[in-house]
Amino acid sequence: MAEKRKEPKQLTLGLEEPKAGPPQKATTSSCKVVLKDDTSKAPSIPARRKKPSVTTRSMTVKIPQQNKSEQPAANQLPRTKVRTAEQPNPHLVQTHAIKAKSAQVVRPKVQPPPIGKRRGYQKSKAAMLLVPLLAASLLFCIAMLWWVASNQKKAYEPVMSASIEDRPVIALTIERGMTARSVSLLLEQMGVVKDSQLLLSYFVENNLATVLKTGSYLMHENMSFEAIGTMLTAEPEMVQLTIAPAFTLKSIDAYLVNRLGFEPGVFLQSAHDLAKAYGLSFSEGWLLSGVYSVNIQRAANDLALSMYQAMLDEIKKHLGTPLLERYSIEELLIIASMIQAETQDASQMQGISSVIHNRLENNEPLGIDATTRYELDDWVNPIPTHALDTKTPYNTRRKVGLPPTGICSPSPEAVHAAFNPADTPYFYYLHDRDKQIHFALTYDEHKQNITLYR
Repeated sequence: MAEKRKEPKQLTLGLEEPKAGPPQKATTSSCKVVLKDDTSKAPSIPARRKKPSVTTRSMTVKIPQQNKSEQPAANQLPRTKVRTAEQPNPHLVQTHAIKAKSAQVVRPKVQPPPIGKRRGYQKSKAAMLLVPLLAASLLFCIAMLWWVASNQKKAYEPVMSASIEDRPVIALTIERGMTARSVSLLLEQMGVVKDSQLLLSYFVENNLATVLKTGSYLMHENMSFEAIGTMLTAEPEMVQLTIAPAFTLKSIDAYLVNRLGFEPGVFLQSAHDLAKAYGLSFSEGWLLSGVYSVNIQRAANDLALSMYQAMLDEIKKHLGTPLLERYSIEELLIIASMIQAETQDASQMQGISSVIHNRLENNEPLGIDATTRYELDDWVNPIPTHALDTKTPYNTRRKVGLPPTGICSPSPEAVHAAFNPADTPYFYYLHDRDKQIHFALTYDEHKQNITLYR
């Protein structure tokens, strides 16, 4: 049986007005809350409950209102000061003691020493390695540039040899009827000797004045009197030399080595001296092929001079060509050497010359593989692909215009074709397996010829 519910205790909350005192701030109110329990009735001991029950309490809060019109008494205390953040709040239960703020210690500003001046300072590894790496990179770039420049020099000057000396050379001709005195004066004027009277005295004292030989000679400055006397008085022991068309300077030099037992490079030096003496831009291409009789004692110089003189005589025959208004003589000789390297058949030369001139006029690459073969000094094996793909002064597949020098010794027929090309519209040609030539106007026609004849 459930217990009889007890009436909840009634608590009264009495708010006592504060005693008269100094006037309070208008914005705050202070009151005292007193909880009173009814003590008239003796507390009863509740019976043991079997089930939990909910008990409630009710309270009544009476808050007296202050009349706004009432003014604080004159004898009230002055208003209290506004509570600061450090003062405790009287309405809150303080669970911990408020610590007073400690005085802030002002530390002096420390100025660190500059970087690099600190004791025990050490640079980072990256900074220590930066300068050596930059220096190594610079040296590597310089080495690569030097290597490329040296390789290009070898490619541009394929006929130059370490044995060739770049010396001042003087070309002169002693004509029939000249006396020893006139020869001595000529050598002084040309800069071979400094004193013609001393040279004449040498000729007279050694009985050479009456046996001086006529001819063309290559001399250099400050030659000894003995060397001059030997050159001008040597008894001619003539030898006949045949220089085939398309021979290069290296081929002629090797020919003299095998035929006359010369040291390698002797003719290369003579050809270089010839170009130096006559102010030529190059020597390859200026020497006309043919059969020559030379003095065996000075065969290299005599052969170079004879071939050069023969080329001058051949050029004189074609000075009336209108092409000299567009090209120089040296450019036409380069064309003649390319024609000679492309064919040995004189009947094909003017047609090839026409294709070369048409391409030059149209500002197109010549595409003549003989110039690359000359650069590689290989006239037998197939041309490597990388050589054809590399842009060099002699690779006429990759550059527009002529190579810087001739590429062989042309024949009179090749010179004639270069100065007098055939009048054709062709831009392409090829040789079949029987060395027959086939011309084409367009590239499509040229590809058809390749399919038909190769």
